[in-house]
Amino acid sequence: MKFNTMKRYTQKIALFIGLLTVAAGSVQAQSRHVSATSLGLGGGGTAYLNGYHANFVNPANLMLQNNTENNFTVGLLGGISTSGGGGLANISVYNKYFTKGLTVTDQVAADALDQWFGSDPEKMQTAGLQLDFIPIGLSTRGEQWSASLALRTRTMTSAGMNRGLAELGIYGLDGEIFSSPRPVDLSVESMTFAEVSAGFSTKLLGISNLFGIFENIQVFAGAAPKLLLGMNYSRMNLNSTLEIQRRDDYIDELRHDFAYTVETTGEVTEQLNNYYNDRQNSSQNPELGDYVEPAASDFYEIKGTGFGLDLGVTAQMDVEVPIIGAVSSGAERLRVGLSLTDLGSVSFDNQFGRFAADDLLVWNGFEIDQERIDNEFNGDEGEYYNHVLADSIGSDIYGGFAPTGVASITKSLPSMLNFGAQLTMNKLSLSMDLGTGFVDRGINSKRASMTAGIEYRLLGFLPLRVGMRTGGYSSTSYSAGIGLAFNSFEFNVAASSVPNSMSNGTNLGAAWSGLVFRF
Repeated sequence: MKFNTMKRYTQKIALFIGLLTVAAGSVQAQSRHVSATSLGLGGGGTAYLNGYHANFVNPANLMLQNNTENNFTVGLLGGISTSGGGGLANISVYNKYFTKGLTVTDQVAADALDQWFGSDPEKMQTAGLQLDFIPIGLSTRGEQWSASLALRTRTMTSAGMNRGLAELGIYGLDGEIFSSPRPVDLSVESMTFAEVSAGFSTKLLGISNLFGIFENIQVFAGAAPKLLLGMNYSRMNLNSTLEIQRRDDYIDELRHDFAYTVETTGEVTEQLNNYYNDRQNSSQNPELGDYVEPAASDFYEIKGTGFGLDLGVTAQMDVEVPIIGAVSSGAERLRVGLSLTDLGSVSFDNQFGRFAADDLLVWNGFEIDQERIDNEFNGDEGEYYNHVLADSIGSDIYGGFAPTGVASITKSLPSMLNFGAQLTMNKLSLSMDLGTGFVDRGINSKRASMTAGIEYRLLGFLPLRVGMRTGGYSSTSYSAGIGLAFNSFEFNVAASSVPNSMSNGTNLGAAWSGLVFRF
């Protein structure tokens, strides 16, 4: 098989993967909730983020009052945030090897892949995206207890591939790279759901003095149970090996041993069932691309339910430390918080479908039918190749999936353990958070992360914020934010980015507070 035919075959594989990716959910997401305030400080908030945002970070913080804020809070379009990145989204590696005018030799490509994926061909790199939107949030604070109610929608998407698939994309069907079975794997997952969260916090105890350093100590505890409404879930997972036996510029034999699973909800499930039924009942193989067309309703109709819980405890105290008093006039306040977030799961059982295929493609090329090329394709050899490859490979082999009969799936939330502290000295605040995820989903990572931030309230009502985050799902990121903070109104914006994604991939984030009123 000559080079042009190899190129077309590679394109067919790419088309097949692309169609299944659409069927499994298109890429639109530590999975810690952030507001515009906390993102500007690096993305923490366990010890200071109050109001209805506390439901999702640390419900104990519903008892906290920052400066002289009024007690009842209403958020209209009360928070939009997005964050995405990861090891697969490595802009620094891409720029270093593919945008500097270098000739992409085999050695250059190998160096890029070593930097991107490491030497293990099975190593997966992933990238995720998370989008949070709070259309409305309410909270009220009292002396002994506080409560809140908030609605949040979330989309978490992740995509991953291994080095073998990247090699296929860069080298094509290279007989040296794939001279022995080499893993070629892909995974795409997307989940969208809404949360109706009711938070409650109370004062557990108060101590007037401890060790002569800490005064007016108060300890708060809170919980925020939430009803989960699943709107969309999709996943595609491909595990395969590719082997090529090559002679000169020809392929003697190509072996692709593959197994894939596609999980869907909504109209796509019905569309794939229709494709399967038509394939079984027709003498001609239908085209998968003619069937798969996600409907808008797939992204907002309720297709599953579940329950979740966020828990937290926070201690607040005044501190009398001479070394701090020497650099800051006014009261110093320390807060320490600990929380467990996103405990629970959501089950998708409405219009859910799972489809699977497990097959071995052994291909030795095909005989060129010149008469057919002339009569059916007006002498266009390329169209003939595309038609034969689509029929014999794209539909016959890769399109041979079948429903598995599985009618529901339960997915856990991206649970996290969070610890944070904040020290406030008059108009200056310093904060720090540590966190680790229990599952790898979206932008949630089992790799521990740390955030740190500084806020200065210029003129008392103009907060200026800078922060950083290291660890977690990407390389070290830096953030900044600004806003207006009055007793009865606040408005904040923030953004974050990674200056060098070489180690663990890039990250981009942004957040807007919406309109927040206090009465």
